[in-house]
Amino acid sequence: MTTAYEIVAIGTQECDYPPRLPFTECGKDWLETLRHHVGRRYRVIHYTSRGQMRLVVFVRDDAEKAISDVDSGSQATGVGHVMANKGGVCIAFKFWDTGLCFVNCHFAAHVGHCETRNSNYREIAGQLRVGPHSMDILNQFHHVFWIGDLNYRLDFGSEDERTLAPQRSIWDKMVKQILDGEYKELLHYDELRKEKTASRVLHGFKEGEIQFPPTFKMQRESTNMYDQKRMPAWCDRVLWRTLQGCHVKLLSYTYCSQILTSDHKPVSATFGLTAYALPSSNSGVSNDSDDKRWHVRFTSLRAKNLRASDINGFSDPYLSFIGPNLVQRFHSKVKYQTLNPVWNPLKELPTLVLNIFPLKRLEKEYLMVQVRDHDSRSADYTLGYTAIPLASAVIAFNKGPLETATFRVELLHHGLPAGTLEGGMKLTWERNVIKRRSRIARELIARTLSLRDILRRTVSK
Repeated sequence: MTTAYEIVAIGTQECDYPPRLPFTECGKDWLETLRHHVGRRYRVIHYTSRGQMRLVVFVRDDAEKAISDVDSGSQATGVGHVMANKGGVCIAFKFWDTGLCFVNCHFAAHVGHCETRNSNYREIAGQLRVGPHSMDILNQFHHVFWIGDLNYRLDFGSEDERTLAPQRSIWDKMVKQILDGEYKELLHYDELRKEKTASRVLHGFKEGEIQFPPTFKMQRESTNMYDQKRMPAWCDRVLWRTLQGCHVKLLSYTYCSQILTSDHKPVSATFGLTAYALPSSNSGVSNDSDDKRWHVRFTSLRAKNLRASDINGFSDPYLSFIGPNLVQRFHSKVKYQTLNPVWNPLKELPTLVLNIFPLKRLEKEYLMVQVRDHDSRSADYTLGYTAIPLASAVIAFNKGPLETATFRVELLHHGLPAGTLEGGMKLTWERNVIKRRSRIARELIARTLSLRDILRRTVSK
């Protein structure tokens, strides 16, 4: 294999076969086979599996030192979340200071099960956890790559859901279109494109132009012959999503016709992106007794079109700011009985204290935000997740200390739209407000105790 790529991620589904000696497990046989194929220059960052789903990520030897914060997770889907054959597995890590997450999944099969596939996505996007477990996977990494057998079919609206085998006349017509290269015409019926356009699945993800034939259902030991038991479809896909302000360039998107052992043809995509190696979080740290730090002060903040969580059609939303770039978790005040809350920046919003010092690093940082519903009788419910880029705040600060940056970000819940969050903010370089408040509180307590002692002595005289 070529060594042109720093990172190589490989995912498979329904990967189960008798292991070859000296291995006693299919997963170990599979991993060693891939390790041999990619070559000596590549090291395994991590390998994970769930049932017959497998995912491994390799790094080229000259980039191995760039890897840190490796984590992995999995999520079963369907009834009871116990079927190991359907669901998703993921591996996440940092390449220098750029967060990458790879998700390999296997959705429900067969014609007529489009909504079940959508539900599989919602379960994985909403419940699979790596990194800070209070955040979803879609808003804590710069780039998320979603690969696998998504199983979306071509919906002609004429097939009987109760019959798995397609009508021969429709099948013949479709295969002729494939052989004639009429992919664009067939893609008009692609379920995944329809569902993405309607924001019912993989909202915010991008996919390259498909210029290869359907990858399912193939006759084994054949390069281009389809099996008449199923209607051909582009079941196997590669998509990606980036945080606001990040960019990825798709270099190729294709399939491999020479793999003959499966009724699917594997697909592959290559990407180019910029990975940032930023100054250390602590470089430029204040050493004086004032403990000066960067702060984020909101000048305005509102949410729109939140999800209703109460039976009366409203919610009681508040904001929770979390993440490793904050000295602690911060919360806003609760706004009761509304889906469009507006917070008073002076009375209802916290001043966020950052533990990042170099301004250059702040340009690439994000504030991770949960919008939650307050419930006095049970656990608070999450209404949505998002990430606010700090780049505009840095730009505003460089223009002048009074300049304010505006932002508007989309909220996601189980990977689907859940409203928006918008407002204004500015960066300030000042003494740590948390310590300042603690010191003031201690001084007030000390003065109160001193005054009480004075009064006690006065009374005793």
